[in-house]
Amino acid sequence: MKILIIYRHYWPDTPPLGSMLRTIAETLVARGHRVYVVTAQPSYQARQDAPLPKRETKGGVRIIRLPLLPETGGNLRRAVNMVLFQISAFSYAARHRFDLLWANTLPPVYAGFNAVVAAKACGARLLYHMQDVYPEVWRYSTGKRPGGLKRAAIRALATIDSWTCRVASAVVVLSDDMMRTIADRGGNGAVRFHVINNFIQAELKAEGVPPERVGDGAFRLVFSGNLGRFQNLDLLLQAMALIRPDEGITLEFIGSGVAEAGLRETVRECGLTHVSFTARMPSDEAFKLTRTADLGVISLVPGMYRVSYPSKLMTYMAAGLPVLALMESDSALAHYLDDNDAGVAAQGDAAAIADAIRKARDRFANEPGIKARIEALADRDFGRKNACERWAQLIDTFSAD
Repeated sequence: MKILIIYRHYWPDTPPLGSMLRTIAETLVARGHRVYVVTAQPSYQARQDAPLPKRETKGGVRIIRLPLLPETGGNLRRAVNMVLFQISAFSYAARHRFDLLWANTLPPVYAGFNAVVAAKACGARLLYHMQDVYPEVWRYSTGKRPGGLKRAAIRALATIDSWTCRVASAVVVLSDDMMRTIADRGGNGAVRFHVINNFIQAELKAEGVPPERVGDGAFRLVFSGNLGRFQNLDLLLQAMALIRPDEGITLEFIGSGVAEAGLRETVRECGLTHVSFTARMPSDEAFKLTRTADLGVISLVPGMYRVSYPSKLMTYMAAGLPVLALMESDSALAHYLDDNDAGVAAQGDAAAIADAIRKARDRFANEPGIKARIEALADRDFGRKNACERWAQLIDTFSAD
C-alpha cells in the first residue's frame, strides 16, 4: 500500500508521538508498504535547530518537510502555522494518489476534518489516530463545569468530529474509555474502533541494574512530565503535607509547566522539605533519574480519563516502577493496575491520597525483584515489537479489502 502520514512533529522532532510514528512507519516499510510522511521542520517547544532537508528518505520512509513561519512571535504565529501546515498538507495530498491517509488529533477537530477532505482528494481511505478525544478534553481539563457558551461550542465541535469518525475507515484510540466517550456522543454506532495504546519510546531503555542514589533510604515518589493544570497536582501536594518528613516518603517533580510556579510556592509556604523539583531534561536523562525512584505518580483531574490515557504509565513501568494513579477506580488504567498488581488507584481528599501513598509504600517497598517484574509487564503490554505488530495487522486489513 501507498500510505501518507500527516504529522507536523515527526522524528527527529521531540514529542513522543513523533518517535512512535517513526518506529511504526519503518516497520510498515519493512513489510513492503510505501510510506510517506508530510511534516515540518523540528519546532516542538520552540525548538530551532539547523534546518533539515526538505525531502529525504530515512529508514525507507519518504519525508516531506513543509515550510512554516519561525515561531518566535508568540501565539499568533503558532496559530498561523497550524492553519498553514494543514492547508499545505492538504495541497500535497491532493496532488498525489494514496491508498491510506493517516491523520491525528493535532490541531483538535480541524486536523480530522481536513484529513477527510484530503483523503477524498487523493483517493485514499482514512485512518484517524486519536491521541486525545477532542473537544471533550476541554470539558474536563479545568476540573470545573464549563459555562453555557463553552458547552454549546463543545457540542458543535463534537458533531463535526463525530462525522470524521464515521467517515474514517478506522478510528484508533488508546483505551476503552476513549472509545466509549466517542460512542456516547450518539449516532456513532457504525464507527470502526480499534484500541491500540502507545508504546515505550525507543530511546527509553532499561539497561542493567538501576543506578544507586545517595540518600537516607526514603521511599521515593516521582512525577515526571508536564506540570499542567489538569494534573490536579495541588491535591498531591496537600496529601504530601499530611505525610510527615520522618515517615521516610519523598516526592520529586521532574519537568516544568504552567503550574510549576504555584506548586513551588506551595512547597515553600508549607515547608515541604520532602518535596523537590528537577528541571526539564532530555527524555533519556529523565528516564535514568526516574529509574532511581520507587513509585511513579499519575494524577488527573476528575473525568479526564474519559478523553485521554497518560503515556507516562508505560514510561514508569519501563523504568521498573509500580504506579500510584490518582484517578477514578472505574477507569481502564485503574483496572489495568489492579489486574496486574502493577500499582494502585485512589480518589478522594488529601487524607485519602496520603493514606494511599502509605499503603503503596507498604505494599511495594520490600517486594523482592519488583523492578524486574514491572519491567517485564511493560515489555509484554507496551513493548514496541508487540505494538508494531498490531499496527501492521491493522494496516494489512486495508490491503486485504
